[in-house]
Amino acid sequence: MKNPRILIINPFGIGDVIFSTPLIQILRDSYPDSFIGYLCNKRSYEVLKSNPNLNKLFIYEKDDYRSVWNRSKLKYFKMVLDFLMEIRRERFDLLIDLSLAYQYSLLAKFIGIKKRFGFNYRNRGRFLTRKIDIEGFKHKHVIEYYLDVLKLLGLETANKLICPKVYLNGLNASWADNFLKDSGVAEKDILIGVIPGCGASWGKDAVLRRWDREKFAEVCDGMIDKYRAKVVLLGDAKEVPICADMEKLMKHKPIIACGKTSLGDLMGIINRCNLIVTNDGGPLHMAVGLGVRTVSIFGPVNEKVYGPYPPSSRHVALTGDAPCWPCYKNFKYVKCDTQECLKRIKPDDVLAAVDRLMEKS
Repeated sequence: MKNPRILIINPFGIGDVIFSTPLIQILRDSYPDSFIGYLCNKRSYEVLKSNPNLNKLFIYEKDDYRSVWNRSKLKYFKMVLDFLMEIRRERFDLLIDLSLAYQYSLLAKFIGIKKRFGFNYRNRGRFLTRKIDIEGFKHKHVIEYYLDVLKLLGLETANKLICPKVYLNGLNASWADNFLKDSGVAEKDILIGVIPGCGASWGKDAVLRRWDREKFAEVCDGMIDKYRAKVVLLGDAKEVPICADMEKLMKHKPIIACGKTSLGDLMGIINRCNLIVTNDGGPLHMAVGLGVRTVSIFGPVNEKVYGPYPPSSRHVALTGDAPCWPCYKNFKYVKCDTQECLKRIKPDDVLAAVDRLMEKS
């Protein structure tokens, strides 16, 4: 296939979209003159908008369409048709569908994309022309599942160890530099970012992925005591109460950036950090994609499937190794009242991991 016009669809969260960046890189390397488009949600758009390997981004935000549907069915159908026609005008001839749903490949067929490759999960790949049968993501990392789709194109991926990558916008980098300067951070300072939330993709169940804020506060004080580091607390507007509680619990005063950044500005601050300490979630993968060292805390999710990739001495993922772990399997979470996996992880475990990474600096 010479210079296909390719559309990639991934409607999931930031982490999943970052997991697809090795796939994007291999496509660009294999088809340097191809036109590559990407359909994602509004939040994930921020981590793709500066990616030089993509020619065009399409934003599909489910909640926006739902809101229009509730107000006017006629406007909804017009909105959907206009969006589909916008995609159709690009004359894509190949779809790479990472959605695990049937709706996207059906609509791609409707607008004339002849080759449609992706996953057949629970028989939802019936409108794909070539597909890989899967029961879920469980035996290997999500990135490796995504790269399997490229084999349907005849592309060899076994010897191509490409790390996920995020590209920082210059405006966001400048904003971060100014914010940190105003907060008293000098270039020579050791700066450690701490993210005690976990991103937005789990909604109201996000709390089930969060390590105790009291333990995070203890870790922050320990890093300041040992390394004379500046600690910046990061997160979105919904996580401001978590960071506020941590500030009260700490004996040293942290820098508070939680709720003060756009997603792009958050990436700018992460990029300035020597190290990120965080729960499992999108910001972890932003840090990995920016090449920043990480210590991550995994509760119900298997870090071998959803953690930093590839395995590296620059990234330490901690798990509690509870007997019931992992309780998130095949895209389903079995709710747990004890959170034993998180409770087994102690502040000393995190500080020991920090020590291992700081020794390498």
